[in-house]
Amino acid sequence: MTPAEMEQRAERAVRRGELLVALEHFEAYLAQQPDDERVRQRMESVRALLQPSELVSRRRADPEEPAPGADALSDAEQGEMHASAGRFDDAAAAYSRAVTANPGNELLQERLDELRALAKPAARADLQAAEKLEAPLATPARGPPAARSAKVSDASFAPLPQKKPLPSAKPLPNDRVALLEELLGRIRAGKRSA
Repeated sequence: MTPAEMEQRAERAVRRGELLVALEHFEAYLAQQPDDERVRQRMESVRALLQPSELVSRRRADPEEPAPGADALSDAEQGEMHASAGRFDDAAAAYSRAVTANPGNELLQERLDELRALAKPAARADLQAAEKLEAPLATPARGPPAARSAKVSDASFAPLPQKKPLPSAKPLPNDRVALLEELLGRIRAGKRSA
């Protein structure tokens, strides 16, 4: 494997979140290209993402690449895929192949019977025998929704009434120190009256 392929596999493993696999590929790359500082820095940044306990047990149990043919669906899986899409004829055909391959499996046979019943119902639904549902008590009025009155919209956007200043309130001074003293005096006076 070329160093470029090892680097690509390492980056692919990082994107999948398989950081230990990525470190192995980076180490293999650095074994062939020990002077590549860019890859060495990338490997250190990936290593920083790992917990210390993950670094201790670096051996992975699962293979990196899936075995060829491992992603092929079994007949039962294909049947479930067809059934979930509502294609019950195709699902029954797939389960029929699964039962032929495993004639002793009772679960496959039961599911095949269910799918055959769904694929070709025995009779039409008897609507007269169906459970009767109660009608809603009141039906909503039809037509355009009632418009809001002009008074409501005017009231919601009307300015708030201004409070008139108390006649006994004297104007605030312009000096900062005098202003703070006046405000503190008003606050203290308000606490005493409460």
